[in-house]
Formats: sequence, C-alpha cells, structure tokens
Amino acid sequence: MNLMIVTPYFYPKMGGVEKYVYEISLRLNKKYGIDPVIICSNWDNDRYKEDFIDGIKIYRLPYLFKISSTPINPFWNKKLHSIIDKENPDIINGHIPVPYIADVVARIVHRKNIPFVLTYHNDLTGYNPLVRLLSKAYYYTLGFKTFDLSQRIIVTSEYYAKNSPYLKKYYQKLRIVSPGIDVKKYNINRTNYLKGKYNLKDEKIVLFVGQLNKESQHKGLDYLIKAVKIVSDSINVKLIIVGTGNYIEYYKNMAESYGMTSRVIFAGYIDDSDLPKYYNESDVVVLPSYNRAEGFGMVLIEALACGTPVIGTTVGGIPYAIKNDEDGLLVPPKDSEALADAIKQILTDEKLAEGMGRRGYERVNKEFTWEKSTENFLEIVREVLGE
Repeated sequence: MNLMIVTPYFYPKMGGVEKYVYEISLRLNKKYGIDPVIICSNWDNDRYKEDFIDGIKIYRLPYLFKISSTPINPFWNKKLHSIIDKENPDIINGHIPVPYIADVVARIVHRKNIPFVLTYHNDLTGYNPLVRLLSKAYYYTLGFKTFDLSQRIIVTSEYYAKNSPYLKKYYQKLRIVSPGIDVKKYNINRTNYLKGKYNLKDEKIVLFVGQLNKESQHKGLDYLIKAVKIVSDSINVKLIIVGTGNYIEYYKNMAESYGMTSRVIFAGYIDDSDLPKYYNESDVVVLPSYNRAEGFGMVLIEALACGTPVIGTTVGGIPYAIKNDEDGLLVPPKDSEALADAIKQILTDEKLAEGMGRRGYERVNKEFTWEKSTENFLEIVREVLGE
C-alpha cells in the first residue's frame, strides 16, 4: 500500500496534530511495513526540503505567509501535483484543523481519482473576532467542499463528532481514531527529578503542558494562573508551566501582576523523553481550555498514563478524555473559582487523588495506545480501498 499523509506541520515541530501523525506513521512503518510519505509545510520557511525521519519520507514545502497559524503558498499546486505523480499513492490522508494544504490536495486527488480520507482534529474557532470570522468563512469557502470530497472523515472521539456543528451533515462518513500514548514511555515511575531541578521542598505541584502561542490562548492558561493564585492563599503550591511560544511574556507579566512570580515556574521546552518525569512528580495536571479548538487534550491521557489525576473543562473533546469523578474532574470553562476548588479538592484529599490516578492509568492502558490508534486507522484505510 502506498500511503501519503498531508499535514500542515510535522516532526520535529510537535503539537498535538504533529504527534498524532508521527506516532501513527511510525507504527505503520515498523509494525505493518507501510512506508507513509508525508507532505507538510517547512516550519523554517526557507526552502523546499526532502528528508527522512525514522524511516518516514517527508516533503517540506516553503510557505509565503501565515494567517494565524495557517501556512499558505498559492504556488503549491504545481509542486503538489508533481510529488503526488512521483509517489503514486493508493490513498491520501489529510489533516486539519489548520486549513489550506489538505484542502488543496483534496481537490487535486479528486481529479486524479485517488481516494482521500480526512482526519478532522477539531473545529476552527479563532482567538479574536477577525480570526473567528475567517475561521467561519473557511467552512463555506473550502471546508465543506473538502468534507464532500472525503471518502471518510476521521475524528478523535464520538463525543466531539456529535457536538461539532460542522460535522452533523457528514455523520455517516465519520470514523473514530483517538490519540494514544506510548506505554513504554508514559507509565508510573515516581522520582524526585523536579524537586532537585527546581529546588522544591513540600510544595504541591500543579502542572500545565501546552503551547504558549497567541494562537493557543484557548488553552486557558490565564484562568489557571488566577486559579492557582486563589489556591495559594491556603495551600503551599507551585504551578509549573511547560511549553514555549510567542505569548510567554504575556503570561509572565500576568503572574507578576498577581504577585505569583515565586509560585510559577516557566519550564520552557521539555523534551519528550523528560516529560513523563514532570507528569509523574506532579500532584495534578490541568488543561483549562475554553472552546472547541481543544479537540481531545492529549496531555490529559499522558498524565493519566503516569497515574496522575487531571482536571479539564467541559469543552471540545476533553469530556471524552476525562471521566468526571473517576480519573479526574471537569469544571466549566473560564471559571477560575471552580478551577481553584477542583485543584484544592485533589491537593487536599490524598485518597481521592490516588484513586483517580490508578483508575486513569488502567483506563488509558486499556483504551488509548498508539498501537490501537494505528490499527483503527489502518482498518479505515483498508475499508476505503476495499481490501
């Protein structure tokens, strides 16, 4: 089988979508002998580039400009035609929510009569009125036509599929492939790594992991900083923020304005190999996203795989990743008071936290592994190809 995957960005840039594509591609190669070919934009934006990573062939195309986080180049069309003709794929899998490149390919392969499967990670929302307007316009100019051209549309959870206003018309096309975790990497292994690295003593640790870009404001970090301020009035707590981005100074200034400089640690970029140490030593991991741009919340299942309880909000795909009152707590979005109460509940009840962590570990290892995700994805591809 010749499989091509089209995604806005790819490894070594690592957000949720990039990790999803990388992990499944890796297992297709290692376990099933399928050599996926990746087409993506060149994150460095300097030139056209071909390379290999872990047996995966990658075509990186330079973009001319970005709208929000969307790379765009009106001249990609000819190059995409050329690469597709050269690789001669049996089927192509495109990924959004970051639009454009997958939309262009969907139209090209429709004319070439090549099956196209779309993986739809989350709705486009936007972080300001202009971007929200452009996001909505996307569906009526490109998105719905791409949905029409797709033989199947993969979503990360049935919960999200049922709650997306854009997918209702396409319900018969929908299939589920949830994200997973690497059970060899993410597991229970308690250490004193953070205490040594950050000179911590008896502080309770609240952990946030996510991109700190302006385009990622939907992750709600500002509400978490305010919540931890409330918690710190009664509990000796540290908030560790893992991630980098162009909005980091905004969050640093916010922490300073709340008098939280000594309570907040900006850890910066943390390599994947070290991230399990952060999950393992934290008392709770929080993802306070406030809109449907959060299609799943992979950091939540990574934390649960390490036996650490989690807190999320009742938006996007988070209620699928967290079973409320079983392995974590769900709170309303944009509610720092409710978030603070949930953090206090877990930090002050050791038995509750331990039970949530244990149940989360068991559920994730049963339901969310990359091996299972890859198997489900391959089943859909074979269904489309009639194998």
